[in-house]
Amino acid sequence: MFSSLGRIEVVLLVGGVLLLLMLIYTIQSILSPFLVLGAILFLLFPLRQYILARNLMWLAAILFGLWFLHEVSPILAPFVVSLVFAYILAPLVDVFERWRVPRWLTSLVLLFLFVAGIVLAVFFILPVAVAQLEGVLDAVSSVISDWRSTLWNSNIVRLLQRYGIPANDLRSILSNQLTPRLEDILKTLFSASASLLSSISGVLTQIFYLILVPFLTFYMLTDFPKISHRFKMLFPRPVRDKVALGMEQADELIGHYLRGALTVAILQGFTVSVIFSIFGIKYALLLGLLAAVLDLVPYFGLIITMLISMLVASFSDPPVVPKIIFALGSVGALHLFEVAFLSPRIVGSKVGLHPLLIILALLVFMQFLGFVGLLVAVPATALLIQITKEWEKGRRRGASENDGTYAQS
Repeated sequence: MFSSLGRIEVVLLVGGVLLLLMLIYTIQSILSPFLVLGAILFLLFPLRQYILARNLMWLAAILFGLWFLHEVSPILAPFVVSLVFAYILAPLVDVFERWRVPRWLTSLVLLFLFVAGIVLAVFFILPVAVAQLEGVLDAVSSVISDWRSTLWNSNIVRLLQRYGIPANDLRSILSNQLTPRLEDILKTLFSASASLLSSISGVLTQIFYLILVPFLTFYMLTDFPKISHRFKMLFPRPVRDKVALGMEQADELIGHYLRGALTVAILQGFTVSVIFSIFGIKYALLLGLLAAVLDLVPYFGLIITMLISMLVASFSDPPVVPKIIFALGSVGALHLFEVAFLSPRIVGSKVGLHPLLIILALLVFMQFLGFVGLLVAVPATALLIQITKEWEKGRRRGASENDGTYAQS
């Protein structure tokens, strides 16, 4: 491309590029990603016949998209929540539409019942859970004190004294250093759980007291066929059928996963609360709510649920050890039952993502959208993988057709 340039022209071109970079560095404080993206497209679009130029434009567009999502993530959160609610309620709207009930009427009734149910749950169940959480925090200090006195009166202290460790120094270490640190660790753990519950309840309270989310959900339920049709009409006719097929696959993947995952999570939380209540484990409602919420988070949810259940079970009335074993065993058994029986029948087939990719997706989506990001991370990542595979198939198909054309010529 530059073979026709002379030595002087090349020197001038290089000097101009260097001066341009210096200018960009000087005015970087007033540059915005919009201006940078516009400049990149302005420079590279005339060279779009070259693969390198096209790849650079795609890279710039992807980076700009990530930046844009990060900037508007607080605005996108209500739309994502509304989309989740719409996916949960959409099958019922479709069923009543086949019975010749208007979509707007079914959407309005279902949305009212759904919002009323969640608001009632927040007002009647959440106070009990918060009270149980306060009981857990109060029990931490009591358990630590009992542990300290038990340790002091045990044979371990006498054994250490026999080897020359002063009793007063040991008492000072237990009272002033080890015990307060252990207490701080446990309180920090339960405070984190409390902040998780309070943040979730705060999000739910704000969502259902704001008019935006119910209205968005209502319009998504009512006008989804129109929105889908208009979106498909934006594409050229040759690719319109492929876009329609991809939208159907995406709708089935995301909707089926979200509805199934939420159903399984509710069943898990209810079962944990009932079983723990029957066997005398304290704070059963709190543990059930935590199990339901954390069941939506792959891998991390199970580990955190087992740890918290073990610690909370230790605050129950004696005998403590059998209750700890029972809490761990029941949570593990319920998870195995979920993996082997519930998920295949309710959630459906697996999304086919590698565990490392799932963990990465959870961390990335949580960074952008918080708890809502944890909810949609797996189906959204599976959808992106599916889109990438379809794009790769189309690219290979086009390359093979071009090779066949060249071979014939």
